[in-house]
Amino acid sequence: MSLSELLKDMRQLEAELGRFEIKFGVKSQDFHAAMMRGDLEEFDALDEYRMEFIEWLALYETWLSLNEKYRQLIARQPVALQIKVNLEPAYA
Repeated sequence: MSLSELLKDMRQLEAELGRFEIKFGVKSQDFHAAMMRGDLEEFDALDEYRMEFIEWLALYETWLSLNEKYRQLIARQPVALQIKVNLEPAYA
């Protein structure tokens, strides 16, 4: 997967995460931390929220995974080189 494809996928996930953030009024990072601590157990009995929370959690964990892949790729390829690759037609 190229960095450009990875960034595109991350942006799509961020748009979906934004939907949940606006609805519930917290950033995905904070929601994830609360879930990991078990702070949201009171919502488990509420089917409408449980399914949304599962989806939100899965989306955020997917984003975290892609972000880690991005970090690994960018560490191996200097930022300036990545920018030049993406602007190649302009440099030609």
